Amino acid sequence: MPPKKRKLQPDHSDRDEQPSRRRKLAQSEADTQGPTRSTNNRKLPQAASKRTRAAPAPKRSDAKPTTPAQLPVLNKPPTKTLQVIIFGSGECGELGLGPKEKEKPRPFVNPYLDGSDAGAFRVVQFDCGGMHTVALTADNKIVTWGVNDRGALGRDTTWDGGLRDVDAESDDDDEQLNPKESTPTQIPSAAFPNGTVFTQVAAGDSCSFALTDTGLVYGWGTFLDAEGKPRFIYADSQLTGTLDSPSLIPGLESITQIACGANHALALDAAGNVWAWGVGQKSQLGYPLFDSRHYHRRILESLQPHRVNLRRHKAKYIASGLDHSFAVDRDDNVWAWGLNRYGQAGYAKEAGTDNIALPYPMKIPDLCGKGVTVLSGGADHSAAVTADGQCLVWGRIDGGQLGVKFSDEQAQDRTLTRLDDRARPRICLRPIAVPNVGAAAYVACGTGHTIAINTEGRAFGTGFGAMGQLGIASEDDTDVAEKITGAAVKGKRLVCCGAGGQFSMVASLVEA
Repeated sequence: MPPKKRKLQPDHSDRDEQPSRRRKLAQSEADTQGPTRSTNNRKLPQAASKRTRAAPAPKRSDAKPTTPAQLPVLNKPPTKTLQVIIFGSGECGELGLGPKEKEKPRPFVNPYLDGSDAGAFRVVQFDCGGMHTVALTADNKIVTWGVNDRGALGRDTTWDGGLRDVDAESDDDDEQLNPKESTPTQIPSAAFPNGTVFTQVAAGDSCSFALTDTGLVYGWGTFLDAEGKPRFIYADSQLTGTLDSPSLIPGLESITQIACGANHALALDAAGNVWAWGVGQKSQLGYPLFDSRHYHRRILESLQPHRVNLRRHKAKYIASGLDHSFAVDRDDNVWAWGLNRYGQAGYAKEAGTDNIALPYPMKIPDLCGKGVTVLSGGADHSAAVTADGQCLVWGRIDGGQLGVKFSDEQAQDRTLTRLDDRARPRICLRPIAVPNVGAAAYVACGTGHTIAINTEGRAFGTGFGAMGQLGIASEDDTDVAEKITGAAVKGKRLVCCGAGGQFSMVASLVEA
């Protein structure tokens, strides 16, 4: 009998039962079954160029607009090309370096995403999911790489190579990754109607989304609920569990910004309304599900975009953590809802108690009137950049995610910190400034780490670092934000960053 063979493609067959199996040291204690990711954290978008109401989106999830040009243009795509620099663990292709490179503990220019190279993709915007990344290029391509669990990459990554004898001795380091997952590759343009122009992308755990210039939203992949069951679209009384290729999200029109949690999504329309859909079992959609007598029906309806009640306030910006959500209204108030076990949503009163979630949007007083320009959330912590350049952080402390070394006085201040059973600081109850990053310009939260960039173009990392996701000289965890150094970032002015479960990215502008 010939020896048994197996593929070297990463095995994701147990994703339903254990969606977090590769998260390792960055795993959140709060929700061990929750997926890993870094949130979308764009700067505030410019106001829509037109307020004209777009034509209604088709009801069926597989419907596509016949002519995108029939709708008014609302959004403009980014135009400045980036050089993308990666670091951390890529054991499942997250770094986008091809089938042989599985880790880069120090910053490294990704040759496929080096906008200064004529043969590389010219990325203008990207968003990191837990184990995959989606990027938009200057020539209107959508590029994906990483783990293709449940269609997260939006393209066929079937790989027939790499068979070997399962009984033969081998070193996992010698095993090649699936090249179709680990190499940045364009989603075929045929997946979208002719003439579609994209302006933003967003990534969750096993899902991805793209926004068009006419305010439509395409999505692919799936949301996984607390039991690991895939659910993505519910339309015409039919449930679609997974989409392997992009499809129009029904019920959304005139959208100007999108944001993605681990298993939920947000959209902001031109009128200032916030829409949410996906898994809402932790109130991340802005309303409770468990109090309903019609729970199972509400579970299905939660896959349809619903307007979030901001009490008649109109939003201008949205952002998300893994299981919590944010909105900034036009009066400069910050609203939050969803998981708040460690105060990550910013509501101090019930942080650390049995009331682990904010079932409805709550105004966060300590962030209101601050001119917040960037918001980002991890699993148990969050961060913001304000108009005056402060990098504010709050939520869980004990993993170093906040990058702040609390003094004895601060640790004993019950209005600022909440202690664990051993009388050690566990939760930062209100936003506090990170002291050593200078004037902040951008911030991104991974599952258990944070990357910040200041106005001088320097980057800093803090939190869990054992997989090299901080990009600093050490692979140890750190409680204080440390400067990211190395040849790949030396002399470059960094402008944006992203953070996933065990990997991170920073980017500089490419000179024209």
